[in-house]
Amino acid sequence: MTMNPTMLPYGAAEILALRKTGKRPADMILLSLIGPLRGENNPVIVANPTRRYDWRILLDLEVLVIASSATDTTTVKRLLDELKALPTRYLGLWLSDRQNGLHVVVDGVPAHPRGLLRYMSRAERQNFHGIGQHPEYRQCA
Repeated sequence: MTMNPTMLPYGAAEILALRKTGKRPADMILLSLIGPLRGENNPVIVANPTRRYDWRILLDLEVLVIASSATDTTTVKRLLDELKALPTRYLGLWLSDRQNGLHVVVDGVPAHPRGLLRYMSRAERQNFHGIGQHPEYRQCA
């Protein structure tokens, strides 16, 4: 896998190094469009929503895109379309300010826009709860 490292977002170089050895991250990748994520155990990539990147390092991985309802929807849609084209094993969108999300690809199959599996269940929302929220904000709530 030959890539230009300048086309990689923050945190992606470590994943690229792992992929070059023939390995892959065991955990879901958190791709943040809202800045650094504090206290996360999963690998985190921080991307500028207005820039374009080489996403091939995410081929056949599980990826959860973290955005907010203030993130430009056209930009988020473009990014999700780029990731769907790879393809990914799982692709989801988590809106940190709403603490809710959508499935885009599940087990390599695109979720139907009006399908039941499109929306995250209560258990899934609880599993992702807190992602993208700063600890200082959680204490004030």
